[in-house]
Amino acid sequence: MGFLNACWDAFLFISTFNPLNGYNREQQPLSLPHEPTEEPLVAATSFRPPNSSITCQYPTGWTPCGSANNRTCWLKNTGKVSGPSEYDIYTEYENAWPTGVLREYWLNVTETPLFPDAYLKPTGLAFNNTYPGPVLEACWGDTIRVHVTNFISTEGSTIHWHGIRQLNTTQMDGVNGVTQCPIAQNDTFTYQFLAQQYGHTWYHSHYQTQYSDGVMGGLVIHGPSSANYDEAFSPALINDWVHANSTDVLNQELFGGAPTANSIVFNGTGNFRCSDLDPYCCNNALSWFRDNRCPKNATGGVLKVGGNFEKTFQYGKRYLLRLVNSSAGSMFIFSIDGHDLEIIATDLVPIKPYKRESLFIGIGQRYQVVVTAKQNITSTQEQYWIRTRIATGCGTVEQDDEETGVIRYTNTTNLPTTVANDGRISCDDEPVESLVPVVQWNVTSLDNAKTETQLNQYSFVADISNATFERFNRWELTFTPLFLNYSNPSLLNISGTAKDPNYAAINYDFEGNFVVLVVDGINLNKIPQKKNVPVAHPIHMHGHDFVILDQSNSSFDASKALQSFNFKNPPRRDVAMLPAGGYLALGFQPDNPGIWLVHCHIAWHASSGLALQIFERTEAISSTIGKGALNITEKVCANWDKWDLKFNQTDSGI
Repeated sequence: MGFLNACWDAFLFISTFNPLNGYNREQQPLSLPHEPTEEPLVAATSFRPPNSSITCQYPTGWTPCGSANNRTCWLKNTGKVSGPSEYDIYTEYENAWPTGVLREYWLNVTETPLFPDAYLKPTGLAFNNTYPGPVLEACWGDTIRVHVTNFISTEGSTIHWHGIRQLNTTQMDGVNGVTQCPIAQNDTFTYQFLAQQYGHTWYHSHYQTQYSDGVMGGLVIHGPSSANYDEAFSPALINDWVHANSTDVLNQELFGGAPTANSIVFNGTGNFRCSDLDPYCCNNALSWFRDNRCPKNATGGVLKVGGNFEKTFQYGKRYLLRLVNSSAGSMFIFSIDGHDLEIIATDLVPIKPYKRESLFIGIGQRYQVVVTAKQNITSTQEQYWIRTRIATGCGTVEQDDEETGVIRYTNTTNLPTTVANDGRISCDDEPVESLVPVVQWNVTSLDNAKTETQLNQYSFVADISNATFERFNRWELTFTPLFLNYSNPSLLNISGTAKDPNYAAINYDFEGNFVVLVVDGINLNKIPQKKNVPVAHPIHMHGHDFVILDQSNSSFDASKALQSFNFKNPPRRDVAMLPAGGYLALGFQPDNPGIWLVHCHIAWHASSGLALQIFERTEAISSTIGKGALNITEKVCANWDKWDLKFNQTDSGI
């Protein structure tokens, strides 16, 4: 059996690095420059997940065990191969996962006019001229390879695979100035990483505020689920939308204002009311005013765009919704009138199901939700509003209509007349007691917080600097706003950038159980370098799922905090809200050597400088990523420097 396993590992190695000889498979949405490919296995078991465009493939000896009424199981061992009896919702996925195949995709970052809410954005950017970008799919245990080529004439680009652990592949995290240089115009960076987790997430540019201009898409890794369902929908990216170039909107933040978005877009479609005398008003502008870049039909007339997001339910069926908040500045409260939400996963962490009438989704957060359709086929109500309400104090949108989608039970075009389930408006994460991970993690000790003094050393105040830095008062976590040199990424100059205060580098050279990082939302100690601006921030950590040791509306006090920390299977995810004026205590296992960004996911705050870098066990990076792993990074940096793009950097770099 050991010989067979060795042969299998060798085959996987060869198929990963040799030219592909697999078959092509259609990917939705279309308009890919190359069709996605998957490496076939010899004598493999294969099956298609619900509503998927791909086939999962695994070695002989494994058989699928999931069904509509048993989604907790994924693969069962037939007894002919070594390994666990099955891979299921209870598998400790950070330590064990099945062996899948190679999935290969090609993405182009392009300049293209966009009009998702029917109002022209001339400076749109997108993957493969599609907004949102193509939905990339893989199966649990697959290796994902994505070739990203930048065709933007005035900007670089890098792509971050949001929430992906990147175990031993820190060089693939996709953050310019941290793990790589930006991709120059007409250059390509090939990302490759393991789908160790399962669920859904999104991928987006990490170059300045670029994702706010449209450079984003959904990513699904098919696997088990903690609740049963009949059908599954593709990821729904929900975001505020700006018509201007996002760099101009960032300037509102840097000059002390609150950036205002124009509309709410639900998975690439929305509504913006505008005048027929406005040439950018694509649906309604008078023909002689209408901008030529607005879409046209086959005869050159008006091609209607925008509108409400719509889905059709069948009575009695259970639907899996994959929700993503991909906003620049807005947090949402999601609901469907007249329907309960069964919440089953937070980010990429399966949880014990619980039900609510509405769901708070912070920027960067993802939720899997099962909605059971109505049973009553005689109901007079045949359509229901989907609502994405902006939480109070957590987003400013010019036209913030919360009715952004429609669930229909019949083939009608009428708009719903339903009312909201509740009046929930607060900008608060889901209750921590509701977010119970299926796979338990218990914290036995915090290796960097054995004393109050130590805990204070790893506590950081999210606030605006009193001093100007690069011409502005900026958001910061350390005593300096993050401000990166694109040509000098941390990963290629660890010793040098670790000493540079502009890189906001924090040493986490620990090996053990857990370590802690506290983000404090109020300047209680009156640090003279910082103002006191208590607002809510969605805090995202790269390279790890963290446990929420505490999420409090009270001010942070290191002398009392340790007594309040939750060490028994605390909520686990990769984005959590820092309450306005409170604090967020995060614990993580220092088991992934690399350079990992921690930042506010409000794009305007991150671009101002509200971030730090975790330098985790840096002496072990070279041995864990492997010899030659940085060759492509160095090549892309050389091409970036050769391009010699001239620009006035006001953005932190991320």
